[in-house]
Amino acid sequence: MINVTIIHNYLHYHINIIYIMKDFSKIKIILVETSHPGNIGSVARAMKTMSFNNLFLVNPKCKINEISYAMASNAGEILDNVIISEDLLEVIGDCQYIIGATARQRDIPIEIINPKRFAEKISIYNDEKIAILLGNEARGLTNEQLSLCTQGLHIPSNKDYSSLNIASSLQIILYEVFCKIGNNKSDINKITKSDLASNEKLIGLFGHIDGLLRDVNFIKDDRPMIIRKINHIFKKASLTEEEINILRGILTAIEKHSQ
Repeated sequence: MINVTIIHNYLHYHINIIYIMKDFSKIKIILVETSHPGNIGSVARAMKTMSFNNLFLVNPKCKINEISYAMASNAGEILDNVIISEDLLEVIGDCQYIIGATARQRDIPIEIINPKRFAEKISIYNDEKIAILLGNEARGLTNEQLSLCTQGLHIPSNKDYSSLNIASSLQIILYEVFCKIGNNKSDINKITKSDLASNEKLIGLFGHIDGLLRDVNFIKDDRPMIIRKINHIFKKASLTEEEINILRGILTAIEKHSQ
């Protein structure tokens, strides 16, 4: 017999993956005048962890080499497919929305937003192409380069030490986009409804707690409000059957020790 639930979950997962990649394929990550090959590799790694793959280098001051691939770890395919250009205008020419990262206030008329606001903004875009620009490690984007952008992007950080490298900055930006557009839930060690204990098991635990607390004179009379509050503590915990068995084992050990 075909398990409909398994098929549904399989299709839902793969459709979501296609949806994520379709959206992110329209986003260009553009490094301008990058000077260290290791940073290019680290950027590739940050991109792959968030499901991005379109990397552009504009007028790079270094070449992709073995250091780049080492820092990219298992994201070498992004480096294999990188597009290199000497003309920033050409790279962003087909983009409808361009944002440039900046670590400092600029004397140019441009609105500067944070990564979360950026993610919210582009979440309403449909088929428009988007570019994220990050400048040279030493000075960032020039005012002229930033002036080509629709908006600027600043990552709030420690005012006394706001130094973020390119890959760290990009990781923060792409994480916000990934959560907003792609996937805002973690399935690591996720407890499903099927794992949660039944009401019958909970009632058994509550009865065990009630009996023990009366045996040790914590509850000395008929005070239903106290036991209800105690029961509520465990209700909020969304216990699994295994966790209830552990708790009841602890209660049983206490009972035997107190006899």
